[in-house]
Amino acid sequence: MNEEILTIIKENSQSHKYENNTATNISELVHVSRNEVATILKTLVARHVLMKIEERPAYYIDKQVFENEYNMKIEQDVFKSLDLLLNQSRQSVRDFDKLIGHDGSLSDLINQCKATIAYPPDGLPMMLYGPTGTGKSFIAKLAYEYAKNQNLLEAQGKFIAVNCSEYANNPELLTANLFGYVKGAFTGAEKDKAGLIELANGGVLFLDEVHNLKAECQEKLFQFMDQSIYHRVGDNETWYTSKVRLILATTENPEKVLLKTLQRRIPMTITVPSLQQRGMQEKVQLIYSMFKEEEERLHKKISISTKAYNILLSHEFPGNIGGLKSCVQSCCINSLFQENDEGDMLIQLKSLPNSILNDITEKSAVYTSASEYIKIDDLQNFIHKEKNIIRLNEELMKHYKECVQRIINEEQCIERCRDTVWKYFDSTLIYKEQEQQKDFYQNGIQHILDLVAGQYKFEVTNNDILSVCSYLNAYTKDYHSFRNWSVKNNEVVETFYSFMKQHYHREYSISEEIGKYLSSYLDMDVLPMAMITFIFYFQSLKKDDTYQKRAGVILAHGFSTASSIADAVNKFLGKYVFDAIDMPVNVDMNSVLQQLNSYMKKLGKTEELFLLVDMGSLEEIYKGLHLDNVNVGIINNISTKTALEIGNGILQNRAMEDIFKDVVAYSSTSYHIERNRQKEKVILCSCASGVGTAEKLKQIMEDSLPLQSEISVRVYDYNELVEKGMNSTLFDDYHVLCVIGTLNPNIEQMNFVPIEDLIINDCLGELDNYLEDSMTIEQLQDFKKNILKNFSLSNIMNSLTILNPNKLLEHVADAIDRLQIALDFNFSNNTCFGLYVHISCLIERQVMQKEIEIYPDMNIFEKEHALFISYIKESFKDVENFYRVTIPIAEIGYIYDYVRNDKNFIERGFCI
Repeated sequence: MNEEILTIIKENSQSHKYENNTATNISELVHVSRNEVATILKTLVARHVLMKIEERPAYYIDKQVFENEYNMKIEQDVFKSLDLLLNQSRQSVRDFDKLIGHDGSLSDLINQCKATIAYPPDGLPMMLYGPTGTGKSFIAKLAYEYAKNQNLLEAQGKFIAVNCSEYANNPELLTANLFGYVKGAFTGAEKDKAGLIELANGGVLFLDEVHNLKAECQEKLFQFMDQSIYHRVGDNETWYTSKVRLILATTENPEKVLLKTLQRRIPMTITVPSLQQRGMQEKVQLIYSMFKEEEERLHKKISISTKAYNILLSHEFPGNIGGLKSCVQSCCINSLFQENDEGDMLIQLKSLPNSILNDITEKSAVYTSASEYIKIDDLQNFIHKEKNIIRLNEELMKHYKECVQRIINEEQCIERCRDTVWKYFDSTLIYKEQEQQKDFYQNGIQHILDLVAGQYKFEVTNNDILSVCSYLNAYTKDYHSFRNWSVKNNEVVETFYSFMKQHYHREYSISEEIGKYLSSYLDMDVLPMAMITFIFYFQSLKKDDTYQKRAGVILAHGFSTASSIADAVNKFLGKYVFDAIDMPVNVDMNSVLQQLNSYMKKLGKTEELFLLVDMGSLEEIYKGLHLDNVNVGIINNISTKTALEIGNGILQNRAMEDIFKDVVAYSSTSYHIERNRQKEKVILCSCASGVGTAEKLKQIMEDSLPLQSEISVRVYDYNELVEKGMNSTLFDDYHVLCVIGTLNPNIEQMNFVPIEDLIINDCLGELDNYLEDSMTIEQLQDFKKNILKNFSLSNIMNSLTILNPNKLLEHVADAIDRLQIALDFNFSNNTCFGLYVHISCLIERQVMQKEIEIYPDMNIFEKEHALFISYIKESFKDVENFYRVTIPIAEIGYIYDYVRNDKNFIERGFCI
């Protein structure tokens, strides 16, 4: 019940529909009495989960949602009104965060301001350049506040502003006011007087409309900026000093109105964009904040007609933000006595200033059509707090999670994700971005797309180039937010990325190639979630006819065997010829065919398919294919050399039969053994829980290794390791120092470290023995220190699963307790920890419907250990119900291996 109520309140809080969170409304939604709901709400307020607004009727706000939105901590839980809560949130906002657009169009500007005013030791002069009314004065004041908050200024340091245009007709007076004067310097100078530069010592001096400074005054200012010294007017003998940060502003091009000497002393000129360049979202935010300010001043709620609102949005104000603010105040003055039945002040078309109404064409049609009203508070619903690119990530992740949870199937997931991506890219063409930002990337991106399009045989239009430019512009501007989001969602993003690679190898390769070019040419770090977006985008681009008619696919068993061959051959050929399908080692033929038929559905108008496989019956594969007017040539025992020869034939447009005949005729093998090579030292991660778990364990190990370590970490399939042992070619290529994993493969001559020993720090002495010849003493100490930090149970669980680790461990621990009772003996600590990790990964794998490895001799195990299987089923019944999964017999086999290796189990001679 609590969860359902919290979900309702959270959703309404996120969309600012706070008034819907009353006890009465919620009781109707959850079909529970109002009194019972009120009791629950009271408890949640007491637990600091909700905040109560004591209006009539009282309503509730999700505290965490509100704190996250306003980036603040709220101590109170009860407020007399929403306005009091909002006032508290506004007062807590510091310096540049007050600026609408600080996380949008003005983010780069703010970073420039911060860097300039904080530049050691005493900041640097900066010039704010932009049209009238764009907020230059406000930005200067915020820069001062930022410097104060960062303790860059002296405690008594002031912000002193002077508008140079007020002295346009009396430049001598401006010079005297800036630099000060001595008694008798001019008529009326009856005593010495300090200038603004001296008064601003230790603070900030803001010179607005600086283009009005005459040449003589500019020269004196240049001298001060150059040497921090100046003369007072009338005293050319005495030098004065002042440590003041200078901010200048102008509406004119500085290069045309300032002396070259002065320009050279202003290292940073920051362009402030016009209101029109700020984009629709920020204009909505500005309109909302301005009307909200008038509501508080007038103590009235305001509603605005949709027509008046749309005109405010679309009108190009010559005075920019200042012009918009003046218009909003005029509207309120003109509507002061216009109210509806609820007492709201009404802003109508006739409330707008005449200067704007005169610009409206077809006024009669505007006046006669019906009009609705929007409450000012409701304007917040039109303001997207998250950045568009982050919202795109959230949407894609939502569809993928629905697929993982089996709410939708894979086909629906792909379809919805593709639609979401294309809606985003369509919107980038509709809403204009700042052109100068696009131009910075456009040539480079066009070159990259042309290169990749030629290699992978697809067509790129000008709209595609513009769309990718806009996306990358938003990506670079919001990179820190994007990266923080990626870190927070890392586990799911990685599985999502693997999912896309498995289903769309060609588009995955295109995106990888583009990512490499962007990194090399434009120094951009393209994160996996951005690559996923590109995969969906390029999935729908038109392929050329050659690619449509002939296609090649490599199908091989192993973690990435097919992908590796395909990538190597495509790079050798300089064209994208082969797709790849990677299959698990022990997968059955039906699964192979299912994957292959799914791939063939995506080929479109292909006339010939070259299918290169590593093993299996060609006839069996052929009979299982669902063919529709496609010639399919299949060749077995594929190698990189064979694929290269076939790929050459495809590009030369040779007949399929001729290609295959030549490959068979000229295939030959030879070998050479070089035994003197020094092998690379590796730590191997191999888990019975699957390759996915081993990959994540590898990441934790890599994070633990010290810098400059010559040891690398690699992943190896557990079943293959058990099957081949020391005969695996892996041991020919590498010097394996030890194997780390969830279950001991029990291979002689191989050092094994169970993951549970790392968690309880029970193997650090053994690691010394395994690694002492490969690390210095200092590196070993660093490594063990990092092991202690990274290998806590909570860290491991956070790294290995996307599920809630606390909840998951709670369920698994209860199940293991029940299993010990059923078996009538207690597991050792090592076994418990190992089972915690192994079974948690098992549950995640079932939730995500991942393939599992076949347990060796599973039929024999099922017959001989039926009692143990029944104990597992009974002990883990709650786990299966909670996560809606079924633990298969193969997984129970691996759990049995854990239990039978327990020292208590061996000592007591159990047989289950």
